[in-house]
Amino acid sequence: MSKEVNLRSFLESDWVSNFLDVDTLEDFEIPEQVANGQMHDKKKASTRGKEAMLELIAESKAIVKEYSALLNEPFGAFCESQRKWAETDAVRDREYEGDLLVKRLSSKHRTDTSESNRLVVTQFALASQRMAAIQRLMNDPWDLLRRWEVSTHTDLLYRRILFSPNYCFTNHASASYELTLGKDREAFQKEEISRQEREKEKEIELALRVAVVPYEESVDEEVEEDDDERAGSDGFFGWVEMEGVEATLDRSHCSDEEEEVVEVIKDDTEDETAEESDWDEIDAAEMESTSDPFDWARKFLWSDGEHPLQNFENVAIVSVQTFIEGIVLLTSHSIYFHQTGDVIDVMTKEKFDVEGKKPKPNRRWKLNQMTDVHGRRYMMKAQGLELFFSDMQGLFLKFNGVKDRDSFHSKLRSNCKVPLLRSFKSLNPRTVFKKSMLTDLWLKRRISNFQYIMALNLMAGRTFNDICQYPVFPWILNDYQSETLDLNDPSIYRDLSKPVGALNPDRLAMLIERYNDLDGFPEEQNFLYGSHYSSPGVVLHYMLRQEPFTSMHIALQSGRFDCPDRLFFDLAGCWRSCLTSTSDVKELTPEFFTCPEIFTNTNNFPLGETQDNKQISNVKLPPWAKGSPHEFIRIHRLALESDYVSRHLHHWIDLIFGYKQRGPASSAAHNVFHYYSYEGSVDLDKITDEIERKAIEGHIQNFGQTPSQLITKLPHPERSAKEKQPIAPFKSLHAGDLKVHTPAKQFGGPKSSCGAILSLHAIGDSVFVLHSDFTLCSYKLNATRNNALPVQIKADKCRMLENSSPLPRTVDNEEQSNEQGSNVMVNSDSFALTMGGNYRAADHGADSSLLLLSCDAFENVVKVHSIETLQLQRSVSGGHRGRINCIKVSEDGALMVTGGDDATCRVWVVEHDALATAITDGYVSSLGLDDNEITCAHVLFGHVSPITCVAICSKLDVVISGSKDGSICIHNIRSGKFVRSLHVDAVAKEVKDSCARSNGITPQKLVIHMDGSFIAYFSDGSLMVITINGQCICKADVGEKINAMLICHESEALITGGELGSVRVRTLYDLRVQCTLNIKKYGPITTLALTSDPNFLCVGSSNGFLSVVFRNTK
Repeated sequence: MSKEVNLRSFLESDWVSNFLDVDTLEDFEIPEQVANGQMHDKKKASTRGKEAMLELIAESKAIVKEYSALLNEPFGAFCESQRKWAETDAVRDREYEGDLLVKRLSSKHRTDTSESNRLVVTQFALASQRMAAIQRLMNDPWDLLRRWEVSTHTDLLYRRILFSPNYCFTNHASASYELTLGKDREAFQKEEISRQEREKEKEIELALRVAVVPYEESVDEEVEEDDDERAGSDGFFGWVEMEGVEATLDRSHCSDEEEEVVEVIKDDTEDETAEESDWDEIDAAEMESTSDPFDWARKFLWSDGEHPLQNFENVAIVSVQTFIEGIVLLTSHSIYFHQTGDVIDVMTKEKFDVEGKKPKPNRRWKLNQMTDVHGRRYMMKAQGLELFFSDMQGLFLKFNGVKDRDSFHSKLRSNCKVPLLRSFKSLNPRTVFKKSMLTDLWLKRRISNFQYIMALNLMAGRTFNDICQYPVFPWILNDYQSETLDLNDPSIYRDLSKPVGALNPDRLAMLIERYNDLDGFPEEQNFLYGSHYSSPGVVLHYMLRQEPFTSMHIALQSGRFDCPDRLFFDLAGCWRSCLTSTSDVKELTPEFFTCPEIFTNTNNFPLGETQDNKQISNVKLPPWAKGSPHEFIRIHRLALESDYVSRHLHHWIDLIFGYKQRGPASSAAHNVFHYYSYEGSVDLDKITDEIERKAIEGHIQNFGQTPSQLITKLPHPERSAKEKQPIAPFKSLHAGDLKVHTPAKQFGGPKSSCGAILSLHAIGDSVFVLHSDFTLCSYKLNATRNNALPVQIKADKCRMLENSSPLPRTVDNEEQSNEQGSNVMVNSDSFALTMGGNYRAADHGADSSLLLLSCDAFENVVKVHSIETLQLQRSVSGGHRGRINCIKVSEDGALMVTGGDDATCRVWVVEHDALATAITDGYVSSLGLDDNEITCAHVLFGHVSPITCVAICSKLDVVISGSKDGSICIHNIRSGKFVRSLHVDAVAKEVKDSCARSNGITPQKLVIHMDGSFIAYFSDGSLMVITINGQCICKADVGEKINAMLICHESEALITGGELGSVRVRTLYDLRVQCTLNIKKYGPITTLALTSDPNFLCVGSSNGFLSVVFRNTK
C-alpha cells in the first residue's frame, strides 16, 4: 500500500478526526489524545502518556542546561580575564587619558562654536558700523545748520587756520555780563523766546530745502550702464539716491509733516556730534563679555600679528578743554585707551557735561599713522608725551610718573611698527633742539620766522593741547595808530631785546622798586613780574570770540562773560595796557599771524557794553588794517618776516627759550617771573601738606609756565641781514617791466604737427611740454648774466607717449565738446607731473623718477607714464564712474586729487606705501582700489554735478573742488573729512555757505595760497579771493576767458593767461593788475608754469610755441 493511502487512512481515523484540544504543561503542549486519565467510551484512560511526556520534558531540560553550561563556560572565562585586565594600572591610565581628551575636545568644540558666533556678530556689527560711517560721510555735506570752532588739528606747518564744524553750538545768551547783574532779565527772556522761534523757522526752511538734493548727471551716452551692474562692479555711485526720496518730496509740501522732517535732520546731526568712530570699532552692545582683561580693546579689529606689549594705568588724555583718566594698552600696532574716570573740565575741575562733546570711552590710534613723538611736562613734571599723526591730530598723554612715560616711549621705539616716525629718540628738549639743526636752517633763511618760532615752542614743551602751556609768540609792532605802515621803518617795531614788562622805563622802575622791597621770600624766589606772558587767562583773553575758548572763558569767569571793560576789544588799547599796567606783560599767540577770525564776533556772542556805552563785538583794529582782519593778518605776518625782525628775533628767543630765561642773565635783562613758573622749581610729590600742594598746583595751572630752556649758556646766533638778491620777478611791477622770449628753434609751432600746447611742467632746469597730439617735448633752461636775455632755452627731446588715446576734446574743438553735453575739456588741468612721495634726489636721476599723470577722457582712467621711457606703467580708475575731468598733484608730490563726472573727488597717494597705508580709510580699503604706484585713499563727497576743477595743498591739508552747479567743497586731505561747502550766488555775487545749488556760478579754475585762501575763476569771468573758512576777501572781473592761472608765492602775485593772449600779473590781496604782457601773436594762452630759482614764467600757446617771460632789470 502506498504512503499516500496510509496517510489518508490515518487522517480519516477517529484518533485524528476527533482531536479537539491540547493542554499546556510547563511550557509544553500535550494533545488530549495522550493518556492522561481522561474518560473515553465510559472507560478511564491511564496516565502513562502524561508520565512519558513529563519524562521527555525533564530529559530535554537537562540536555539544554548541560549544553548552556558547556557553551557559557569559555565565555565566562573570557569575561573574567577581561575584568582582571581592566583592573590593571595601564588600562586605568588609558581611561583617564581618554576622559581628558573627551573633555578637551568638548571644551574646544564649545570654544570654537562661541568664537564662530562671536566672529559672525563682530563682522555684522563691523559692516553696520562701516555702513553708518559711509552714510554720515555722504550726508554730512548736506547739513546746513552749521556753526564753527577752532579746529583741534593743525596743518603741516602747525597752524590752525581751517575751522571745524561745531555741532554743539550755544549762543551763550544767558552768560551776558549785564544779565548776571540782574539787568533787563525780563526783556532778555522775551527776546530769547522770540529768537528760538526764529531759529526754529529757519531750521524748518533749511531742512525742507535740503530734504532732496537732485543728482545731476552729465550727458554722455558712452558711459551709460545698467545701475545694478554699475553698483556691483564699482561699489557706490558718486551720489547714492536714497530710497523714499519721492515720498520725502511729497511730504515736504505738507505743513503737518514739517516738524517730522526737521526732527530727522536733528537726529542725524546729533549722531554726528559724537566723536567719529573708528572704522574697525565694534559697538559694546554687540560683543559678548569675556574674562580677557583687554576685552575693551578687543572691541576693535586687531591687525594680523598684533599683540599686547604693556598696559599703563592712571594715564590721562589732556586736551585744551578736558582731562580724562583711563588705562592705555600699547600693542605692536596700536595704542588703545579705556576711560575709567569722568571727563573733567580743565577750567572748573568739575565734570565736563557738554552733550555731544564727550569722547568715546574706548579709543584707538594706529601706530602706522604716527609721525612725531615729543616729551611734555604736566604740572612741572616730565611725565607727558605728545604724539602726532599723519592727519595732524595731536594726542597728549599724561602718565603716572616719569618711569611709566619712559617705559612707554622705549617700547614704542623698540617693539612697535611705526613706519612714518621721524622724531628723535631723545625726549630731552635741549637734546632735541641741538639735533634738529633748525637754527642753521633759519640762519640760512630756509625756513621762515614763523616756522622757527613755532618749532621752538614745540621743542620747548608748548602745545595746543594744554591751555597752561599754549604756544607763545612775540609782539612785533608798536605802531597801532598810523594810517599806513612802512615795514622798512625800524621805528614801527617793538624792541625785541627786552621783555614786555621792561619796554616802558617808568613802569620798569616801579617794578624794580617793588622787587627790591620784597620781604619774606628766599632770594631765589624773588620775582619782578607777578603775572606771566603766557597763561590760560591770556589765551582766553585773546581767543574768547571763537569756540571752544568762549565756553572756557565763561567757565573761568564762573559762568558768565568777564566785565566788558576788561575784554579784548581794541588792539591798540591792549598794547597800551601791556606797556603801562604792572600786572599785564602778556605776549601774543600764533593765531595773531594766521587766524583773522579771532578778531570777529562771527557767532554774535553777547559781550556787553563798556562803561562809556560802547557795544563790544569785533576787535577794533589799527587804521592801517583798513578795518579788515584779513588785511591785519597779512601785514602782521609780513612784519614778522621783515628784515628788521629777522635781525633782532634772536634777542627775544634768548629771553623766552635761551640763556636769558634764568640765572644772572635773566636778572640783568629784567626777565624774572614767579618762582613757580620755572621748570624744576618745585616737586609736588614731595609736598606733604595738602593745602600747600593744592595752592601751588593752582598757581602752576592758572598763572603761567615758562617754556623749557633750550639754550643755557651762549646767546642765540644772530640772523644776518638779508643778502642783496634779485628783485622778486613779479612783485611791484609796472608797465613795461616784463619781457618775453620765444626761441625760434622749437619742436612745436605753426609749422609743426604737434598742435597746441596742453600742459607745461618745470622741474629744476628742465621744462616738459605736452602737445595736443600727445608728443612730449623737453627743453633745458639756463640762466645767464645777460640782463637783456637772462635765460637760454635749448631743445632736448621730442617723443610720443605710449598707449595714448586720440584726443577727444582740446582747446581747438570746444564747440564739439559742448555739443556732447560736457563743459569739461582736456587742458592743463588734465595732466600733472610728480616725482612721487618716496623720491630721494641722491638715489635717483630726475628723469628716472618723474611720472606723468593724466586723466584719459575716453577710457575714464588715470594713466601713469614714465618720463624716462614714456611707457605706460599704470592705468587705474580709482572707482570713478565716467570721465575724469581734472587732476592735481600736491606741492610735495606725494598726494594727488582727481575730479570726475560722477560728482566725486578721489585722493591718491603716489609712490609712498607707508603714507598710503596710514591715511587710506576703511571704506576705500574694502573696495580694493590700491595699486603698486598710486593708491586711492579717500572718496570725497559733497557735489551733485560733474566736477569742473580741483586744487590741493599738502601743507594746508586741504582739497578744494568745484562743480558745474556752482558748489565749492573743502575737504581735509589726510582724513578725507568734509569741512564745508560754498557757492557764489549768481544774483548777489556773494559767497554763501551752502550745499550744492542750481543758482551758483560755475567755478572753472582753482589755486590755493599757503596763507589759507584760494583764488577761484568763475564762468561769468570773475575772480575771487576766498578764505578756506568761507570769507570773500576781494573780487574782480577779468574781461576774458582764463585758460591758466598760478600763484607766485615769492612775489605774492597771481598770474593768469587766457583767450586774449595776454599774461596778467595781479596782487593777491586785492587782485589789482600790476602789469600786462601782450603775446597774442602766438594765439590764446593755454597753460603756464613757473621755474624755480630763478623764477621764470613759461607760457604755452595754442599755436604750439613755448615762450619764457622774465623781468626787465634794465
